Amino acid sequence: MKKILSFILLILSVFLMGCSSSKSEDQKLLEELDNVIKEHSKYDQAIEEKIDKLNKVLSYTPRSEVKTRFEVLGELFDIYRSYRVNKAREIAQLRLELSRQLDEECQEEALMNNADALYKSGNYHAAFEELKKISFDSTVYRTSYFHYLRQAISLSISNDVYGKDNHHMLKNQQLVYQKDAMEVNPPGTYGYISNLYKHNLSQGDTVGAIQLLEKFYKETQPDSLEPDKASLEFDIANLYLMQKDTASAKHYLILSSLTDLKNAKKVYMSLQNLAILLFYEGDVERAYSYILCALEDINAGHAKYRFTDILTYLPIISTANEVRVKKNVRQFRAFISILSVLIILLVTAFVLLKKRTNKLEEAQNALKSQNQHLRELSDNLMAMNEQIKEKEHIQEEYIGLLFNVCSEYIKKQNTLYKGLNRIASNGRIADLSKFISEQQNSSDDFKDFIHKFDTIFLNIFPDFVENFNALLRPEERIQPKEGDLLTPELRIYALMRLGIQDNAKIASFLHYSLQTVYNYRMKMRNKALPEKKDLIAQLQYL
Repeated sequence: MKKILSFILLILSVFLMGCSSSKSEDQKLLEELDNVIKEHSKYDQAIEEKIDKLNKVLSYTPRSEVKTRFEVLGELFDIYRSYRVNKAREIAQLRLELSRQLDEECQEEALMNNADALYKSGNYHAAFEELKKISFDSTVYRTSYFHYLRQAISLSISNDVYGKDNHHMLKNQQLVYQKDAMEVNPPGTYGYISNLYKHNLSQGDTVGAIQLLEKFYKETQPDSLEPDKASLEFDIANLYLMQKDTASAKHYLILSSLTDLKNAKKVYMSLQNLAILLFYEGDVERAYSYILCALEDINAGHAKYRFTDILTYLPIISTANEVRVKKNVRQFRAFISILSVLIILLVTAFVLLKKRTNKLEEAQNALKSQNQHLRELSDNLMAMNEQIKEKEHIQEEYIGLLFNVCSEYIKKQNTLYKGLNRIASNGRIADLSKFISEQQNSSDDFKDFIHKFDTIFLNIFPDFVENFNALLRPEERIQPKEGDLLTPELRIYALMRLGIQDNAKIASFLHYSLQTVYNYRMKMRNKALPEKKDLIAQLQYL
């Protein structure tokens, strides 16, 4: 009996020794990061409270105080640029509108905000065009913000056009940008150090670049590093990765991730890069949790330029997690087989084994739930991308229509002017009356415009008439007259398909009265199938 008890105590001691290993500094930081992710909403709430306060200040500020409103919007933009990119875009547009009433410096500051928002939305070329509007000799040109944007946007354009392996295509240009940035940033500031280390890196001195950044990081007061602390930590991590020093890179990626999440940033790279390192170290569960958190944040922040990067990581983590679970199941079954011989004597071990089984089932259920959530997020992203493509296609078609109509109208007016001028110079009044009567009236012009509208609309939605008729009772279906592409009723719902829901705007566009538009809509509603009465809700599927 004593031998059996000794054997049980030996098993328990080995188990407890394996569970009580000492924690390294990075392990403690990882546990802190785990807690920060669990309390994610707390940091978001703090940011939302700041936003609410600024919105209240904005609502209380009279519209006549343009400068004050412009500055409050600037504070909102600083928050939204790394929190909600779509909102930052809206704020940038509002600042642009207000800046037209202010001095040149405010106008160019608003242009930089707009370029920043466009850059984070993935519109690199449009962002760079905004920066080009800023004068070389302006005050804004001498700011570190301008030079940061110029370098970041031009580098993104380089990656987008030439690929990540062809930075040499714009290497000389980047060197010029770095030199300009160092001139406007005082020595000892992060802007100066950031460009100095990039210069060292371009010369192949990676070690010198690391020493430069680490010295600045360790010798600078933590409070004075904000708002660049996360970027600095991320830069140091990347340099260590270049040196293949993954342990040091991991340390700084943890620090950068903590800084980003505690500041409620939604647009970042540190957490997903940390997840990849942990994945290769075998910490698959934690890597999966981190990559999922990063995806949720990027989705919430509408940072289009980060979607592609993070989606490439997900299949790796998801597949590895499934392999890990299967491996655990196999190990668990083998463990059961071994312990089955000792089941009568090892009652305590059986209880522990039962608990472990329950935990494993919970982990499997949690994994299924996470995978389902991941699929839903991916579906939402795909739907969002399809909507963006459709809107861009519609905008391109109708901008082309607008330019064509304007061009033809100008040409027609020019011809009329020349004819009238020629007749007037000869003093022939009778010819003048005849010439005017021969000109095509505005009704013909409007018919031509409507015909072009119908043609372009059906090019975009070729099955619109057929699909719309499917919503109506068979005896009430509409067929355009010979020579016409759409009927007035179909044309009203075509505009609504394009997103124009206001009756007044529809009436103005088609030269109808408001009552006419209302009558046509009621008429179509009465003709619809009983289950399709809400025609507006059905339009998005046509």
